[in-house]
Amino acid sequence: MNDSGVFRSPDAPPSGIVSGVFLNVDAEGGIEFSQLRPGTILEVRTKNTAYTVIPQADGGATIWGHPDYCPEPVTLQGVGASYVTGLFREGYLAPGMRLSFPIDGKRVNTSRITEIALKRKN
Repeated sequence: MNDSGVFRSPDAPPSGIVSGVFLNVDAEGGIEFSQLRPGTILEVRTKNTAYTVIPQADGGATIWGHPDYCPEPVTLQGVGASYVTGLFREGYLAPGMRLSFPIDGKRVNTSRITEIALKRKN
């Protein structure tokens, strides 16, 4: 966190921020789905695509935004993020990591997350 209270991925463009004012973020600028109210709407921007992610009460998440894998909302278990090393962390997202979700029998790992913004808090 810098002096302004803004969390930024080290390789994010200037607009790639997560604000601690609006989200419960950890020291790395990440958020645990379990710390959010089910139905909270997150906008997750990666280097290439913008996704909408809505954590659900059962630990899953509704996600959409990828033109091939999830152009329409789909609710999945196992949504989270992968570190650069490939280690997967379920129910967690942070700038610099890759959004990761299972679909059609395979795991999709996106380009790196540059920004996580709260669209609406239920």
